[in-house]
Amino acid sequence: MTTPLALARELAPQLAAHCWAIGGSTLLQHLDLVEQPRDLDIVTTAADFAAVRAVLAARGQDITPPPHPQYATRHFARFDMGDGLSVDLMADMDIKLEKGSYRWPFDASARFVADGLPWCCPEDWALLYRLMGREEQTEALDEWLNEHGIQHPHRLAANLFAQYPASAMQPAPDWWPWDE
Repeated sequence: MTTPLALARELAPQLAAHCWAIGGSTLLQHLDLVEQPRDLDIVTTAADFAAVRAVLAARGQDITPPPHPQYATRHFARFDMGDGLSVDLMADMDIKLEKGSYRWPFDASARFVADGLPWCCPEDWALLYRLMGREEQTEALDEWLNEHGIQHPHRLAANLFAQYPASAMQPAPDWWPWDE
């Protein structure tokens, strides 16, 4: 059975010309926060979405569900890659809030390379999981950031500039660099 990480390694050469990164539970596995990821989450830009989607469509079956009520993501696709492995592809990720929504500013600055693969920044996913109400993932990333520190401070600035809701940071986690 192919794992999400093995699939990412297989796809990487075909996606090298595009802006993309691995997020979600495979990112958590990379950070040693989970043993087994649920799936492979690939984030890309709106400009690269069609090309990345074509690479995935050539390898798997498109099983994109109807839009989820919690999200207003502009570009989303899900692929069944066989052996119980699915890939979620997203661009212009948008999370609905009580009032309005929050669009995550993903671009080339929102990734780092480790072990030959592009990864989303943990700081971004700590903020995203918080808005999604995913407490277990939020707590795991908060602990990781407390232990390892903020590695990508520019991502905090990018999220704040994109109007990340201050109410989501109440109470602020220990790793957060500003007072409440």
